[in-house]
Amino acid sequence: MGELLADAHRFVEKTGERAGLTVTVATPHVPKVLADERRLKQILLNLLSNAIKFTPSGGTVSLAATDTDDGGLAFVVSDTGIGIAADEIERAMAPFSQVETGLARRYDGTGLGLPLSKALAELHGGSLTLESEPGIGTTVTVRLPRDRVLRR
Repeated sequence: MGELLADAHRFVEKTGERAGLTVTVATPHVPKVLADERRLKQILLNLLSNAIKFTPSGGTVSLAATDTDDGGLAFVVSDTGIGIAADEIERAMAPFSQVETGLARRYDGTGLGLPLSKALAELHGGSLTLESEPGIGTTVTVRLPRDRVLRR
């Protein structure tokens, strides 16, 4: 799994550099998981791409994997971006919906990254949660259950 995180980092690293961001990945020993690795990579790339898109130059984007209290595994993508107001999070998680609408929209996209990532996490028996504050940033956590984690 450590390779998966490193691959995701390599994929977005140049984009982050061009945007003037610091993109970091914490790759401690990450246990193997019973999962579709391609779909997990898709989740991480969606989340990292969003973080980079919505973080102004000089900001940071990070990816880490951590054990959960119940023996599962969590992938955490955090940024120091523009953030989302609490009352807009549900809308951001809906397919084809975006927080910023209208002709003056500054950010491109279809509005599918978060809903697709959430659906893929749920197909693995996991979950996706989003915490955000305008002007502070966003943290998205993808949790996989204990029965998906192969520990020695």
